[in-house]
Amino acid sequence: SRVSDIVKNLRNFSRVDDADYMLADVNKCLEGAIKITQHELRSKAVVQRDFGVIPRIYCCPQQLNQAFMNLLVNAAHAIESRGEVVIRSWADTHWVSISISDTGCGIPDEVLPRIFEPFFTTKEINKGTGLGLNIVSDIITQHRGEIHVSSQPGNGTTFTIKLPIITGAGDD
Repeated sequence: SRVSDIVKNLRNFSRVDDADYMLADVNKCLEGAIKITQHELRSKAVVQRDFGVIPRIYCCPQQLNQAFMNLLVNAAHAIESRGEVVIRSWADTHWVSISISDTGCGIPDEVLPRIFEPFFTTKEINKGTGLGLNIVSDIITQHRGEIHVSSQPGNGTTFTIKLPIITGAGDD
């Protein structure tokens, strides 16, 4: 049953025919990304979900899955021994918002302005490409959204994403 669930999530996660924009449930995208990254997270963190009731939005679920997965993998890598990852979603009249917080090492203030630059990484050589957060930023920008980060070295990091509530191809 567990293997079947993993295979189903992998197929949903990587479906080429879903590369188009459609109405989708962002909470389902988050849940899929959690399941895909479970192997990275389970040994490092307790994952807390606080999903709000949010409207379906016009988006590319496959791209959002990729963005959420990158943030979750980074959260796992930021936690040295054992910590917590909290994933929240909520909505107001114009935005669906998502936050992914970890209790990891945090990001130094002098590095923070560069984290979305392509090929910028603080990881050891051969441990990271420096493209993960750049891809996240590009995906959110393509969705006409915003991404913000707050971090305290030694106390963790929170990425907050805001996606416009668009319910169809002609909405603006």
